[in-house]
Amino acid sequence: DLLQAKAAVIGCRLAMALVGREVPLQVQVTVETTGRMLMGSETGAALTVLDALRPDVIGLNCATGPEEMGEHLRYLSAHCRVPISVQPNAGLPSVVEGKMHYELTPAQLAEYHTRFVRELGVSVVGGCCGTTPAHLRAVVEALSGVEPARREPAFEPGCASLYSHVAYDQVPSVLAVGERTNANGSKAFRDAMLAKDWDACVSLAKDAVRAGSHVIDVCVDYTGA
Repeated sequence: DLLQAKAAVIGCRLAMALVGREVPLQVQVTVETTGRMLMGSETGAALTVLDALRPDVIGLNCATGPEEMGEHLRYLSAHCRVPISVQPNAGLPSVVEGKMHYELTPAQLAEYHTRFVRELGVSVVGGCCGTTPAHLRAVVEALSGVEPARREPAFEPGCASLYSHVAYDQVPSVLAVGERTNANGSKAFRDAMLAKDWDACVSLAKDAVRAGSHVIDVCVDYTGA
């Protein structure tokens, strides 16, 4: 959940300020076999939200094995401005004789990580569910002396909803912002909000999208009683 990630990062920043000590901050998201995070967020939305928080490392972990992470890592490699990380499971989990089982061998995990480092410029590697000391030993041995590929990420300025990234540069038109969901500019939205008529609020937003808005300005703070 990207809101949880934002809250965690802000909490870490406050804690570091409180004790007067700065430590590296690594944020990883979990992408399901659906190609999105559990709440429906795509990789582009996650990167846009996390990049604004300025962590030291952004990456992926858990849920799947390295094979399923490849395309999402490729996106991060092409667009992420900070070092990227990956901590996959030892393959997709399955239940064998009533116990959780992971198919990937130490050698196979090491092979995937070697490819990620050499081809996509991944800087931080590790293992999540199903990985053992043998898995990580194989990874360390395989990557000893291996330099990550040089990346030249193409950062795309934009904003994100919970689900997707929207670039600020809309070709061939300008970026259209729908403002009917602003309580200061729309009496209809303000009245619906105060009446807790959420269906009406959502309907106004959908109308703005149908009218051609690329993003929606949601403002629930307003002047006056």
